[in-house]
Amino acid sequence: MDILSVLRSRLEIVDDCVTSKQLVDRLVARGPLEESLHLTELDTLVKRHYQWLKHLPRIRPFYAIKSNDEPSLVETTILLGCGYDCASTGELKRILGFRVDPERIMFGQPAKTIESLEFAKKMKLRTVFDSEDELRKIHRYYPEAKVVIRFRLETVEDPMRLGIKFGCEVDLEARELLDLAKELGIDVIGWCFNLGHSCINPENFYTGIKKGRELTDYAESLGFKFNLIDLGGGFSGDKDVSIDRYAEQINRGLDEFFPAELGYTIVAEPGRYYSAAAVTAVVPIHGKRMIRNKENPKEIENVFYFFNDGIYGTFYSARYRGKGVKPIVWKSQSEWGPVRKTTFYGPSCDGIDFFAKDIDMPELGVSDFVVFENQGAYSRVHSCRFNGFCPPKPVTFVRKSVWELLEETSEGDATRIVMDSKYLLENDNFEKLAFE
Repeated sequence: MDILSVLRSRLEIVDDCVTSKQLVDRLVARGPLEESLHLTELDTLVKRHYQWLKHLPRIRPFYAIKSNDEPSLVETTILLGCGYDCASTGELKRILGFRVDPERIMFGQPAKTIESLEFAKKMKLRTVFDSEDELRKIHRYYPEAKVVIRFRLETVEDPMRLGIKFGCEVDLEARELLDLAKELGIDVIGWCFNLGHSCINPENFYTGIKKGRELTDYAESLGFKFNLIDLGGGFSGDKDVSIDRYAEQINRGLDEFFPAELGYTIVAEPGRYYSAAAVTAVVPIHGKRMIRNKENPKEIENVFYFFNDGIYGTFYSARYRGKGVKPIVWKSQSEWGPVRKTTFYGPSCDGIDFFAKDIDMPELGVSDFVVFENQGAYSRVHSCRFNGFCPPKPVTFVRKSVWELLEETSEGDATRIVMDSKYLLENDNFEKLAFE
């Protein structure tokens, strides 16, 4: 079947007037299940794409599939005409299996296996390097490759400092690597950096573009002809964060250092930006334990709640990526108990399987539901069947007008169709959930 038909089989189309709250109510009405549920709204991803095209018109989004590879999300990005940032042979084969043009793929792994490099050669894919050893490996196994040099930015304020692991030093080391690439006869066609998820200071993008200009000038002095710029990731996808905060600094940097008339191809690798707000976790309480003061048993010091979801499911990022949860109690405030110190545990037997500790929460009961927005990025992709528990189950919806738009994109110019959409023009906001 074609992509549109496959996608249709995965979802339910609902009227435009159906709210996210009503969809949560539908899932809660199913009652507590063995697995947690991921309410997935494709409308949110499409709206994110519309906002990207509107505010960053010069930059083609290459979706970072590692953030969420759930089939309905990936298939939607294909219909929208996105490119892809892939870091493994598995990701490459999956995207190529959709017959995506290799020009829409960046093999962004700076430390590739030899087998994956040979696969990239077979498929004629662009790739990256950030070290002498990687450059020599490319020279040996894929000498005709078109490659991009990855440099790092020192951004101590950002929660995910990818420069610790990847990226060469931008001044001396980057120039030495370009010297070596020239000596080896490798075709370096551009540069990239990656700020990691949820960049706190958008001015870092401006700084990166400025450094890229300096590196471009040096490369041109060696005879290289750069034509590709990759701004990487770092774009928050939470509902309350607008792309405006990044667009201002990025557009300023591009206009100043790489004006449109120079003809550079410019891409970026948003992952969390596209996937985070598209998923809401709907999670029931399966167990409860009151922790009492040893000297005064009537005093409750903490309440432990046990969910059917934890760090081996949705909440890896809450535990290890600094993405603290913002729980929404899904019951009337008149039914809440007193506010107490609270800890959220997952279902496994692992003692570190908790994703919130000592937070203030109203006392709840077994079978009550708690809802968590912005859980689409780096959540289900981390899940496993540790202890035999089920990964979160996606339940996917799309509004009728958005589905009709996707039908159009399957047969025409996706960018033009999205930008001309009257529905998206009038409905590009995101519903903030609350129980009423």
